[in-house]
Amino acid sequence: MKALKVILIIVGLLVAAILIVPLFTPSPAEVSVETTIALEPSDLFPNVASFVGRELWDPWLAQDSTADAKIGPKPDYVGSTYSWKGEKVGTGRMEVISVKENEYIESNLWFGNVETPSLVEWTFEPVDGGTRVVWSFSQETTYPIGRLAMMFGKGFLKRSFELGLANLKELQESIPQANSSLGAVTVENQNSILALVTDGAGTMETIGVELGRLYELLYTEVERQQLEVTGPAFVHYLDYDESTGHSNYRAGFIVDKAGADAGEVVAVEYPEMKVVQAMHTGPYEEFTLSYGKMDSYIRDNGLDVTGEAFEFYVIGMMTESDNTKWETLIAFPLK
Repeated sequence: MKALKVILIIVGLLVAAILIVPLFTPSPAEVSVETTIALEPSDLFPNVASFVGRELWDPWLAQDSTADAKIGPKPDYVGSTYSWKGEKVGTGRMEVISVKENEYIESNLWFGNVETPSLVEWTFEPVDGGTRVVWSFSQETTYPIGRLAMMFGKGFLKRSFELGLANLKELQESIPQANSSLGAVTVENQNSILALVTDGAGTMETIGVELGRLYELLYTEVERQQLEVTGPAFVHYLDYDESTGHSNYRAGFIVDKAGADAGEVVAVEYPEMKVVQAMHTGPYEEFTLSYGKMDSYIRDNGLDVTGEAFEFYVIGMMTESDNTKWETLIAFPLK
């Protein structure tokens, strides 16, 4: 009887602990970690918000060699998804539900087959030395088992988040930084242009070689027609196929008066048009960064563009050997 009494007391204490301790455990359960990364928010935000490259720093995938991750990025980030499946890490999915570009990301997180998602948030704050990055997790817990389980799980989650941020910091700071910059993006009226142009087609990998031939052809015709070049050489991109990287384009010289058609060379007059424009300073290989920033401006301001683009090579390899000083005016015509 005495032994039974002791067992009943122990069981009673355990039951009391299970019922009472969770009363003092807050709901929702929250975990938050932070670090400083020596980059600008705009250098960090796009990949975190789209999940691109997430598998390179994810703190859980490295623990499971069987794990497989799938990424579904979206152009405006909202709706981007990240899902995983592995013997140790199980299954799960995240989906971005709201963003404030370069400042804040809010995502839903589902573990396994749970119906109610947890909340994952990221904030990016410029500070001396880079960006203060905060990664937070919040989950509603049920009384008493859910709260009790999270009491023991929070420590594991926090260590995992700390490892993930450390991985992200190491990865991002090891990537060579851009040698280019983009000036202010503005909407302007582009004056009418007289030009000689000639058509080309291909991908970004082949356009450099082809432009050399096209500009030589144009310059010969400018001299033959006794015209004067009065502005920078340019390329007018007529379209772009994202699936293949192929584009049809026109290489051109701005001239002082109307020219004449001659073989592959065509005389054109571009009418005055309204454009979204900005000056890219740096090598041509980093145009993608500037195009991305301009795309964000166009999207955020609800502008309607034609799908064409102009690149005016204000300072280029013909006059400056240092490619970090090259200046290219990028312009998107508005409808």
